[in-house]
Amino acid sequence: MESDVFSLFIAGLLNAMTPSNLLVMIIGLAVGIIGGMLPGIAVVTAIALFIPFTFTMSPETALIALGAVYSGATYGGANASILINTPGQPSSVMTALDGYQLTLQGKAEEALYAALIASAWGGIIGTVVLLVFFRPLASVALKFGSESFFWMAIFGLTTLAAMFPGKVCKTMLAGAIGLGLSTIGLDPSGGIPRFTFGSFNLLQGFDMIVLMVALFSISQMLAVTEENADYIAKYDRVPGAFRRAWSAFVHSKLVVTVTGVAGTFIGTLPGAGGTVASIIAYNEAKRWDKNPDRFGKGCLDGVMIPECANNACVGGALVPLMALGIPGSSSAAVMVGGLLAQGLTPGPAMFLNNSGIAYTFISSLFIANVFMIAVGYIIARVCTKILDVPKSIIVPSVITLSCIGAYSLRGTMFDVLVLLIAGGLAYIFLKIDLPPVGVALGVVLGPIIEENLLVTISRAQASSLAELFLFSPLSMLFIILSALSLALPLYLEHRMKRRRPMPTRSARAIRPANLIRFDSLCYLTILVICCCFIIAAGDLEKEDSAIFPYFVFGAGVFFSALILFQQLLEPAREGLTPQKRHACFVIAAYFGIAMLAYILAEYLGFFSAMFLCMFCMLAYDQFVEKAHSVSLARFARLALVSLAVIGAQYLAFTRLIGVETPVGLFV
Repeated sequence: MESDVFSLFIAGLLNAMTPSNLLVMIIGLAVGIIGGMLPGIAVVTAIALFIPFTFTMSPETALIALGAVYSGATYGGANASILINTPGQPSSVMTALDGYQLTLQGKAEEALYAALIASAWGGIIGTVVLLVFFRPLASVALKFGSESFFWMAIFGLTTLAAMFPGKVCKTMLAGAIGLGLSTIGLDPSGGIPRFTFGSFNLLQGFDMIVLMVALFSISQMLAVTEENADYIAKYDRVPGAFRRAWSAFVHSKLVVTVTGVAGTFIGTLPGAGGTVASIIAYNEAKRWDKNPDRFGKGCLDGVMIPECANNACVGGALVPLMALGIPGSSSAAVMVGGLLAQGLTPGPAMFLNNSGIAYTFISSLFIANVFMIAVGYIIARVCTKILDVPKSIIVPSVITLSCIGAYSLRGTMFDVLVLLIAGGLAYIFLKIDLPPVGVALGVVLGPIIEENLLVTISRAQASSLAELFLFSPLSMLFIILSALSLALPLYLEHRMKRRRPMPTRSARAIRPANLIRFDSLCYLTILVICCCFIIAAGDLEKEDSAIFPYFVFGAGVFFSALILFQQLLEPAREGLTPQKRHACFVIAAYFGIAMLAYILAEYLGFFSAMFLCMFCMLAYDQFVEKAHSVSLARFARLALVSLAVIGAQYLAFTRLIGVETPVGLFV
């Protein structure tokens, strides 16, 4: 059997290396990487948009192209995460934690190359596992019941406790907010509207990608405007960046490989995906590292580990698809469309009737990940040029790009409104020390937790709930891991407090005045909103619909109340300084311009409004912030820059991708 697999793999390898297949592979990689970098263009979208181009190709060539797009788009999100702290993909959220810090330290190129090498290595690991172990791994994946998925997602959520030492309550509150956002829309148990408050737009809930872009793109751009520097980060190209990145990879090859294997296994679990894999891999690597404090401050391991894990998920997600016909992720589900379009049916029959095509596809993934280093290297060198662009141009460019990306997902202006409001709230979260990454994790894991909770309760009607929910082997494993994940950071935090000098009695006194601080008022608002949602949950038509919201918003009340109590004991802080007041005014100006563009989009046309947004932000920076003299030549220069940026976005989204936007006056 092993010799048959090896011979089929070699034959597939030779077939995949024909000049035409290699050309299509390189094009697919470039399209995937660039698409993965753009906020709003998810891996699913990139694959779906490329499928029509494969209709005239042979089955082998079509699958090679789609596999290359899949691999390239999964990696591509790392570039935006590292350079501008804006994850192009949800699975690149963890990459931004250390990647952007490396950019601020002038090591952007090293971070980009480290992410590239680790991504390619993770893809190779996933391909090898797909080739050798797809049948047994598919069998193991099928043993995961709803209760196992529930506890695995809870385990992923509890890793928040270790993500930000000393901020356990705030990170858990952020996670509860994310879970709460996931409850809005149609109830998964019966399709009944929940927390929509009569709004038709809320029936489908909030789009996860829109929220991700808001949490890490809009909020980051607003934060960047506070800084006095003219550029996002100082960057001087230092020769040998790729060599240093390779040395870092070789030094950490063991832990990166282990996380790649773990990412492959998580990828085989339907619904888990690269986001869950990267989060778990990052936090477990940090937990067991000899120096965990280096994570989040700009270490290459913090870039390589999540990138290896999420790219290994590509092969993992294809395991149940190729072996059983069950897609392991939404991206793999879109791949089914590509297979069916070629007259191929995924599953055991594919290996019986089209084994040559199947092994050519698997072999091509191995080659694609090797070629990705070359293609990604060229694109990474081009991407670093973004750091030479003034901040005054990057900020409005990213905001307008995020708006068109949000609109392109479902073709509704409501998503643009959600993007701007959620981005503004995420900026406030940054100011009150509430990590947006916790909200993002809650948004990702919320549907997985609720769906599997309700399925488990339904299954328990035929047996004991405790036996099914608590005492199955896989459930017990994840329960223990979750308990350790919560207990260890709390224990370490307690030890750190014991080593500090004991505060005086006056320092520990309760200060009611702290309750009127801005951050305290924000946490009080969160507490009140959570209470309102608990009351609203009691009015839901189905009892099952309220189970998860009660748990989520109850946790929000608990953690926000605990944070408020802690702040009562903190020393008094000074009020707003003149610099902070000025920063608030700047943020309000930029946010107001973006909202004005949203309001005018229906009347002026979408891209006309984006042009106005870009121009007004540039003008504000030049004439208000930098106090340059007003002149016709300077106005013309700003208009040309705005026209060039918005024109490029128009060509990319409208002409190439085919996104239809409101035309307004230009009917």
